[in-house]
Amino acid sequence: MKFLNLIFLTSLIIVKIVLGSIFIYKVGVDPLSIEKNAIASEPQKNSKPAVTPAHRQNTPSQKTDKKSLNSAMEEQIDLNFLLRKKAEIEKEEENLVKKRAELVAIQKDITSKIAKLTQLRNEIRAQMATKKTIQEQRLNHLIKAYSTMKPQKAASLIEKLEITFAVELLSNMKGDAVGDILSFIETDKAAKLSEKLAKKK
Repeated sequence: MKFLNLIFLTSLIIVKIVLGSIFIYKVGVDPLSIEKNAIASEPQKNSKPAVTPAHRQNTPSQKTDKKSLNSAMEEQIDLNFLLRKKAEIEKEEENLVKKRAELVAIQKDITSKIAKLTQLRNEIRAQMATKKTIQEQRLNHLIKAYSTMKPQKAASLIEKLEITFAVELLSNMKGDAVGDILSFIETDKAAKLSEKLAKKK
């Protein structure tokens, strides 16, 4: 009977050990640490918890607070930086809008001036064309008049004219009439006129 009781007790102990091992394996707890925690959890007489300032500063909650504070400061710095950059960009955009408006105004002014200059040039060309036409008409009128004059009278008038205009007049007259007129002009001037008439032709 005692032997059966011994076997029974031994079996119970083995079952407890096996069940305890399985529990520890499942939970993942070190049995030594459980024992230490149990001992540490027992109240000790005349002992005060030793908390050093360094330990007090490095507690997980305080570290978390520092991280949160640093993160908040970084976010604040980033926000301020972004706000400054936004203000700078808006100011640059305003300056660009002003410059664009100024350029548009300058372009309009230049376009207006070009239009006025073009109109003035066309007017000048028209006036020059009119003047040229009038001069040609006058020249043709003088050519007819000098051609119908007597050579001696035409020669006396041509001698008083500027040599360039006299050459222009004589070059548009018939050769026979020019020869007759030159015969009545002073010899030196007649020679100059003849030379220039030859070059013109």
